[in-house]
Amino acid sequence: LACRAPDGRRGLPELRRLLTLPPREWEALLRAMMADADAAGGLVSRAAARQLGKADREAAGVLSSAQRHTHFLDSPRMAASMARSDFRWRDLRDGAATVFLVLPPDRMAAYARWLRLLVAQSVAELARAPQRPGTPPVLLLLDEFAALGRLEPVLSAAGLMAGLGLQLWLILQDLAQLRAAYGDSAATFLANSGLVQVSAPADLDTANWLSRVLGNSTVEYVTSSSGSSRPAGWLPVGGGQASVSEGTSTHLAGRPLLTPDEAMRLSPDLQVLLRPGKAPALARKLRHYEDPEFAGLADE
Repeated sequence: LACRAPDGRRGLPELRRLLTLPPREWEALLRAMMADADAAGGLVSRAAARQLGKADREAAGVLSSAQRHTHFLDSPRMAASMARSDFRWRDLRDGAATVFLVLPPDRMAAYARWLRLLVAQSVAELARAPQRPGTPPVLLLLDEFAALGRLEPVLSAAGLMAGLGLQLWLILQDLAQLRAAYGDSAATFLANSGLVQVSAPADLDTANWLSRVLGNSTVEYVTSSSGSSRPAGWLPVGGGQASVSEGTSTHLAGRPLLTPDEAMRLSPDLQVLLRPGKAPALARKLRHYEDPEFAGLADE
C-alpha cells in the first residue's frame, strides 16, 4: 500500500479489502509482491516470500489473525473515518489543540480495536516528535483505560513520559482492572505516576492497597485508673482509714493513617492524593458543573 497504491487508497480500508480477497487472488497478490524487488528496499518482497513459505496451517492462522484485527473496518462509518486524515498527531506539539476520541459504551466491544489503534499510534508518533523547549507536554486523558486492554506502546512509554513531553491521565474503576490487563506490569504505571488520585474505593483489594501505601501514623491516647483500699479485717477496730487513688497516663501507639474500612467510607466529595516524595493529601473534589469557573462550559 505505501509503495504502490494510489494516493487515495493508501489506508486501512484498502488493507481490509486486500486481506479479504478470495484465496486465489490473495495468493496472486503475494506473488506479485514477492516479484516487486524494489519496493521498500526489498522489504515487501521478503515479507511476501515468508508468508508464501509458511505451512498452510500457519499461513492461514496469520491471515485469520490479520482479518480478525481489522474486522471493525467492515463498518462503513469506521472505514470512512480511517480513509483519510486532516491532521497528524505531532501537530499537537505545535499549538493548543484537542483531539476527542469518543466511542459509545455499547460499541466498545465491537470497535475497541479502533480506539486501541489510535491511542497506540498517538503515543508512538508523539514519542518520535521531540518536545520543543518552553512548550507544554501533550496530555493523553484515557477514560476507562482498562477497557482498551493491554497496550504495549503505552506500557513501554510509561516510564519515559516526562522525557518524551507526554503526560498520561488514566482513569480506572479499581486496581483489579489494571492488573487484569497488565499483570505484574501494572506496578509500572503506579511507580512512574507523578500523582495518583483515589476516590472512595468500592472493593476491598483497592482499599487495602490504599491503606498500605498511606502507611501508619502515631496517635496519642490517655488512660485513667482509680482504686480504693480499706484496712485489713472485718471488725471496725483500729485507726485505719479507707483511701481512694486516681491517676492518668499517656501512651503513644501506631495505627494506619487510613484503615481499609475508613477508605471505603470516604465522602464522595473527597479524594486522596499520592505524590512521590511528599506526604499524602486529603483534598476536596472540584466538580465542573458546580465550580463557578467551569459551570456552564460543558454540554448538558
